[in-house]
Amino acid sequence: MTWDELTDALLRSGALSGDWEKVFRATPRELFTPDRILHEGAWIDRGEQPGRWDELVNSDLPLVTKVYDGSETPSSSSSMPTVVAQMLRHLDLSEGMRVLEVGTGTGWTAALLSRRVGDDGVTSVEVDSGLAGRAWERLRSVGLRPTVLAGDGMLGHAEGAPYDRVQFTAAVQRLPSAIIEQTAPGGIILVPYGTPFCNGALLRLTVAEDGRSASGPFVEDVAFMWVRDQRPDSGEFDVEDVRYGPSLLDPAEVGEQTDAAFAIGLRLPDVFRRTVWAGFDRFGTGRAEVWDGQSYAHCRLADRDGPHAVSQSGPRSLWDEVTAAHGWWVRSGRPGLTRLGMTVSVTGEHLAWLDEPGNVLD
Repeated sequence: MTWDELTDALLRSGALSGDWEKVFRATPRELFTPDRILHEGAWIDRGEQPGRWDELVNSDLPLVTKVYDGSETPSSSSSMPTVVAQMLRHLDLSEGMRVLEVGTGTGWTAALLSRRVGDDGVTSVEVDSGLAGRAWERLRSVGLRPTVLAGDGMLGHAEGAPYDRVQFTAAVQRLPSAIIEQTAPGGIILVPYGTPFCNGALLRLTVAEDGRSASGPFVEDVAFMWVRDQRPDSGEFDVEDVRYGPSLLDPAEVGEQTDAAFAIGLRLPDVFRRTVWAGFDRFGTGRAEVWDGQSYAHCRLADRDGPHAVSQSGPRSLWDEVTAAHGWWVRSGRPGLTRLGMTVSVTGEHLAWLDEPGNVLD
């Protein structure tokens, strides 16, 4: 697939809006992709596998471009073109607007933004100074000169404020008040949002006229790497004094239903979730695990209504809480992501809601 063919496909799907077509075609991802990318556990080197490298770069796939030292955990990537196109559409940009990007990465989205509103309108902040430097070089190699800064994007960049639009390229659990304060009233903040239970969804906030809060709906199902200082930390816990019982909830309904998992995460924002295959429990049987750093629970997938299928330990009965939150989601009509939203204040309060800001999740 060529870049033009991919752009055609994005237009047909509706992910890319027509007002972005010219900019998207003029800014192929290959110009901002490093020579080594990680795909399905293997590094692809452009010099050694040029055909495979070209194929991946012109595909609708996310590309890992850097991992944390000593691990295989991604620390930077080039996002899936569909997701980039969706985010650009939701930004609702116009000529003359000022944009703050939190997370420069390879520099590709900064280039797209600069071609749309002009270099003077774009400020991009990257926490990794090496990435910021390389992105700066790539941008200048194609004649673009937005402001690229190495620093903590969670602090924004007050010198360039106020911004009409703010876009994050990494997921958060908490939106910093500085970002709201640096966004003009009526301005839009577009940020991937998640919880330890489910990461996540794209949140589109509009800043209130008094500048003291921002509110809006979740608009897309997306999953991004976490902002570095907000990566979930599962903590440590002791499993003791275990309480056993059956489950009223089929755990598969949580694991296979993103809408349900995301809604549960909004109601239980401090609870972690994972599915593991536990041969030591029963050969070939998976189980859903949840914990909060003090309490722990699991439910076996194969016999969830069995008398010992659920194990719970600690001060909270977490599986009961997950079951109750899932019950609320069902009673509410199984709402999709776009019926959910959030209001964030400069005092740090984060209030999730259903359908309208006044209908806060309790």
